[in-house]
This record gives sequence, structure tokens and C-alpha cells, in this order.
Amino acid sequence: MRKRFGIAGLTLALLLNTSFASKQKYRNREGVDGTILMGQHYAFILKEPNGWNLDTSSRKSNGLDAVLYTEGSSWKDAIAVMYVRVVYKDQKRKTVEQIINDDIKEFKSASKNSTVSPMPFTTTRDKKKAITRYCYDDEYKNYESVAYIDEPSGVVIIVLTSRNKEEYSKSLPAFKDLVASYFFVNELVNVK
Repeated sequence: MRKRFGIAGLTLALLLNTSFASKQKYRNREGVDGTILMGQHYAFILKEPNGWNLDTSSRKSNGLDAVLYTEGSSWKDAIAVMYVRVVYKDQKRKTVEQIINDDIKEFKSASKNSTVSPMPFTTTRDKKKAITRYCYDDEYKNYESVAYIDEPSGVVIIVLTSRNKEEYSKSLPAFKDLVASYFFVNELVNVK
């Protein structure tokens, strides 16, 4: 659901523990702009890379906060896509490392020939280091990059995926730009 709102709307959504995003061109005092993605205990900003559309409604039912695809395509027919989701920390998964390990274990359970390897860190706009992994899904033949950004109540996960290696490689700079655009709006989020 896309909504236009100000600080009052942002605060109201946080109080109601709803999840939504705004396509409003947001800019704070430090010049940070982009789309605000919000949910229970989090609010962060992402700026779609040039040539990409950020869609906040297509895959909400699948637990994704946003999906991205190249201009002129759609989530359904794009060769390379990106998506964003948040995994909350809990008693079983208290750290970003535990969430990454669980994610990799689940990924490899589909095919023992799937591979995961580290990639260089990407620095976000708020100076965090996104832990990034390259994944090859042997069962479905997907090429993926996955960035994990640690926050107090959860981990923001940003993924680039494609079944076409050339399109994956061509989309990798846009993925890095998306991860680098990340900015946590901590002053608006009450995380206790």
C-alpha cells in the first residue's frame, strides 16, 4: 500500500504496528532521501537504483517489504529482481550471525550442491557494514547476492536474484547501490 504522509502519519503507523511504505520523496535534515519502509519495530529508507522500480505492494502477502524490477518489466516477468524482507530477532536467533547461519542452512537444504561464499562488505548511508554473500542455488539455477544489515530488533535482508548469470552480473551494481542507499530511521522507531 502506498501512502503519502508526514511525521504524524509515520508516528501513527508505528504506534499501530502496521507495515507500509511511502513513495513520497522523503528527505531528512541530513539530505537522506528515498522510500520509507516501515513495520513493527523498524523504519528504514531505501532509494531505488536508476532504471529500477521499487514496488511495495506486489509481494506483501509473501512477507516481502518491497520488490524491485527494471523499468519496463514487472515482478512477474523480470529476468533479474531484488527484494527486501526483515527477519526479527527472537530467543532462538538473537544475533545477525545466527540469522545468517539459519538462512544459509535453509538455502543449502534444498540442494547439497548449492554454494554460499562471502562477498565484500557494502557500507550503507548510515555507515553500517552490510554482510554480503554470493549464493548459487543448484536446484533452481539461481544466482543471488544477499545483504544482511543488523538492527536492534531484527535483520534487514536485501536480495538480488536471477536465473540468468549475465543478467545477474549486469544487475550487481544496482544491488550494491540499493544496499548502499539503506538508512535506518532510528529516531522514529521505539525498539525496546
